[in-house]
Amino acid sequence: MVMPSLPSIPELDNQLKRTLRITGGLLVLTALAVAASPRDPLAWGLLLGLLTGMYNTYSLALRIGRLGGLSRQSARGYMRQGLVMRLALVAAVVLVAGRVTGVNILWLGAGMLLVPCITAVDAAVFAARQSRSEGKYFSEIEKI
Repeated sequence: MVMPSLPSIPELDNQLKRTLRITGGLLVLTALAVAASPRDPLAWGLLLGLLTGMYNTYSLALRIGRLGGLSRQSARGYMRQGLVMRLALVAAVVLVAGRVTGVNILWLGAGMLLVPCITAVDAAVFAARQSRSEGKYFSEIEKI
């Protein structure tokens, strides 16, 4: 199936760039921790989790960007296929890492979940900044 070429969504592209930049910084710090202590299972788990989370975020952003040219039913199938592929990747990474003694599975999961958390917090901060720049209140608490 050939995906149509559509203009990019600036908000999505900017959000993805910010998320990947923040996660990339954490990835560099984690890689330094692995280099300093190559046998540390916590650092290896976080490193693999961040890499997997970054790939999943990038893959999801690409799929969302391609939705505009698809019909509703095609879009549903396309997104389901992407979800299955991303979940299969997560399951494969966890299964392989579980067999390796030098990777902490809990930190692997934390690394995978950290990327969506970064995205959500960044989106909330960006929305608050944008509403304040327009002279509006972001929430009712700010009026008090």
